[in-house]
Amino acid sequence: MPPTLRSLLMALLCAQIGCDSGGATAGTYVDVAGPSEVADTAVATDDGASEQSSDATQPTDAAQSTDTAQPTDAASPADTAQPTDTAQPTDTAPASDTASADAAACPAQVVCVDTFPFVHQGNTKALGVSQLNAYSCKPGADESGPEQLYRVVVPAAGFLSVAVTDDAATDVDVHLLSGPTASQCLDRGDHHARFDVQPGTYWIAVDTFVSSGKALAGPYQLEIGLYLPSQGPCAMLSGEMARVNDGGKALKMPATGPIVMEAHLVTDAEPPPYPQTYTEELAAHYQLSQAKTGLVMHRSQVWAPKEGGGTFYGAGIFSPTTFPVLEEGWYVNMYWTKAARPKAGTRMILRLPGTDRAVVVSAGHETGPGNLAHIGGTPEESHFYLKTGHLSVMELGIAQDQTLPFGPRRCQ
Repeated sequence: MPPTLRSLLMALLCAQIGCDSGGATAGTYVDVAGPSEVADTAVATDDGASEQSSDATQPTDAAQSTDTAQPTDAASPADTAQPTDTAQPTDTAPASDTASADAAACPAQVVCVDTFPFVHQGNTKALGVSQLNAYSCKPGADESGPEQLYRVVVPAAGFLSVAVTDDAATDVDVHLLSGPTASQCLDRGDHHARFDVQPGTYWIAVDTFVSSGKALAGPYQLEIGLYLPSQGPCAMLSGEMARVNDGGKALKMPATGPIVMEAHLVTDAEPPPYPQTYTEELAAHYQLSQAKTGLVMHRSQVWAPKEGGGTFYGAGIFSPTTFPVLEEGWYVNMYWTKAARPKAGTRMILRLPGTDRAVVVSAGHETGPGNLAHIGGTPEESHFYLKTGHLSVMELGIAQDQTLPFGPRRCQ
């Protein structure tokens, strides 16, 4: 990431929320404010090595939004045209301590967390000798540099996610643990980690990656969020969806097939002038999206390309003034015809087949992807919660209940 963009992000965050911690609020999620690290390309690498984002070919489809770059989070299932992540386990991790232990005094040199959102700045250069060197999530990664431990008390079952931001000279990785040892790793990544959790105590390690014998220690910012998905039925309407150039063979709904990783769109909270590049004003958009969706993660996708004579990047079908921020975070598109396209804001359900894991998504704001082999597309927020990636196979249909809240849902 260019230092100027990274500096802009850190300044934006500290100006708005400070850099210590936040308070919990009520709702379907524990409210989150503040951005994850901003990437300057459409490539998100999350495998714990000393990675730097590199330039990627940007979408160029002049007619419809196209498939954006694929993430490579090593903690997630492989994301390929033949995905293998269509049956994620739904078991949640056991907490390492009992409720009585949760109130124990905070151990020395450990940062203790019991409110969400939580934001903390640290510097692994200032830490002592490393105690955790190789984690069970990825034992081949050399994490023998100094680490900072966080003890996190979770009050309710939900989706615990953490995101870390560092600078160009630093490479720290984040590890989500069920206990304070490296053998208890639940998930990890170069930028973020996540897991379904039960009430209790969990641990997070921000650890320094070692490359060619050199510990890449330095300053970082950690964000922790707890999302409480809605729960209930996920019934979908039966019918057909006419699509552009389908030769009269409408798609039977609900449909199951590959779902594209889509780009970001400008919203009603982002006034003109609108973006004139793939990354202009993107840092502010990431911050806005995280605050409204309540989902802590490392966002890396860029604006949708200019298409069909458009005048700015990140354009949907209609004016941005009609597109709520919350719905942009959880939108879905299909290659529907104009006549078949649902009204903007229509609720659809995107579900991981064979599991209770789903996202209630907002339809009708965008048309694409143009490849009829791909039944639809959704932005990185949906993929992050579902633990899927570009072209993962999912089920998609119009929700019977049009009052469902947008965002993650556990189907019952």
